[in-house]
Amino acid sequence: MATRYNNMIIRSRPWYIFKRLNSTKPFFTSTPIFYVNAAPHIGHLYSMLLADVRTRWEKLDPNKKAYFLTGTDEHGLKIQAAAEKQGIDPKLFVDQVSTNFKDLANLVNIDYDRFIRTTDADHITLVRHFWEMMMEKGYIYQGSHKGWYCVSDETFYPDNQIEEFVNKEGETKKRSIETKNEVVYQEENNYFFKLSEFQSQLLTFLKSNPDFIKPKSKYELIVNELTKNKLPDLSISRPASRLKWSIEVPNDPTQKMYVWFDALLNYLTAAGFPQGFTLGEQGQYITSPTNIWPATHVIGKDIVRFHCIYWPIFLMAAKIDLPRQVIVHSHWLVDGVKMSKSLGNVIDPVDISKYYGIDPVRFFLIENSNIADDCKFSEVALSSTRDMLLGKYGNLFMRIGAKNFNVRESVQDYHSGKFTNIEDTIKAHTINRDSVDILIQQRQELIEKLDSLYERMNENFVNFDSMKAMQSWWSVLDATNGIFQTAEPWLYAKKIKQDDPSKQEYANLISSYVFMCAETCRITSILLQPIAPELAERMLDRLGVAKDNRNSTFAKFGADSSYGAGANDKGHKVPLEKVELRIEAES
Repeated sequence: MATRYNNMIIRSRPWYIFKRLNSTKPFFTSTPIFYVNAAPHIGHLYSMLLADVRTRWEKLDPNKKAYFLTGTDEHGLKIQAAAEKQGIDPKLFVDQVSTNFKDLANLVNIDYDRFIRTTDADHITLVRHFWEMMMEKGYIYQGSHKGWYCVSDETFYPDNQIEEFVNKEGETKKRSIETKNEVVYQEENNYFFKLSEFQSQLLTFLKSNPDFIKPKSKYELIVNELTKNKLPDLSISRPASRLKWSIEVPNDPTQKMYVWFDALLNYLTAAGFPQGFTLGEQGQYITSPTNIWPATHVIGKDIVRFHCIYWPIFLMAAKIDLPRQVIVHSHWLVDGVKMSKSLGNVIDPVDISKYYGIDPVRFFLIENSNIADDCKFSEVALSSTRDMLLGKYGNLFMRIGAKNFNVRESVQDYHSGKFTNIEDTIKAHTINRDSVDILIQQRQELIEKLDSLYERMNENFVNFDSMKAMQSWWSVLDATNGIFQTAEPWLYAKKIKQDDPSKQEYANLISSYVFMCAETCRITSILLQPIAPELAERMLDRLGVAKDNRNSTFAKFGADSSYGAGANDKGHKVPLEKVELRIEAES
């Protein structure tokens, strides 16, 4: 059998193997849609932030396009129960709680393109359409289901995913190995999806695409499960007598759709499926070059099975391109323990953002992000990071923005060639002779670091290794502050005032050091925009950097000759106000 793909004839290969990515397509990032049975916590913010920063980073390149989807999952038994407990209609309940997530996203400057809700009309239409597609293909059938059901996770688990535990009352119960939530044994008549038919296809795909799931530990977890265990078919409906708040199964009012079958399809809803897709010779759906699909999914580790087994199989059954990648992040711990209401250690993202500031919180979570391992949160660490931003980053702006210096003049001096022989001037006129060789070496190293900073950070951000990206960012600031301290440009200002015979050389040295610092401020601020957008904007405004010059093209040493006007004017506000550690402030 042969088919044509990107003008190539490919023979005897399944459609899902030979296809991967069209590099010209928009970069589509998604968070999980958040379940609205409770208020948002810092874990929700973390998912949003990882996706937001990755999308903003993509947009730093003026030649690239990106799309960001987040939203809320609003059907299911837990929501039905929560609404009943409050004595209100489920739709009213989800309207209220969904707003909390949208408000959090807006508060912390999450720049989404769509905030999707599973109660949206176009999503419900898509879900029904997809169900009917699967029925027509013969992948859905009716049957009786016996098994371990978890109310908290709203899913049935196979026997090999269950373990015994002793609860607080000393009773021996069973729970999910993955989520640690209790399960109960029950039997009911449902519709089933033929997951088992696609086990070998999914395993083949994963082995051919080892970077499909990151980090590697989660990839190995899924491959190991598919290799060692037979994949059971999936119950994808619940009796309407028990589950009322869900999408009705087409042509069967006695059944409601399983919440995960509904929820996972939100990513296709955002892509406009089936519009923007055409049918290929093998019956596969091909996305147009302008369509956002496929997506890079950012999810928490507790829903890896749903996104890395169920979801790819649904797409394989429909012959739709699989996601570009699934990024699985770990949890945030407080004092080494996962956050929970019962322990009273849940961190309120709204509360900390309002006290410490939105951008410091964003910066802290990104700087300390490690998707492979659980991350540690403390207000002491957050406050310390905020102080470092103020002391190392903000203070550099304050130094070169002082009235004794002139940023605009230093930019003009560089672009007019006044620093062509600056190393000779350093050798001949540095006041502290012991620092001559150090300054020359530091200057060369800093220029190299600034010139390569975007590429180094880009490699890290593309791989969701934001911790290493921010280490590179800090290393440039540390190097620049070191040069400023070693060069001591204020000493030359005193010599000039004394009408020293070498005052022109001294002025040139001052200007060159101011320019080095200004370039660090400009480039690091351009690259800070995805992480701390408002702070970066204030800094770039302070330097007088044109709006069109704030992208990756200009993240090179000497790439912008137009900035600096007004940088040394009086009346500039402090970029970041000092805030005391709240624990101390309240004591």
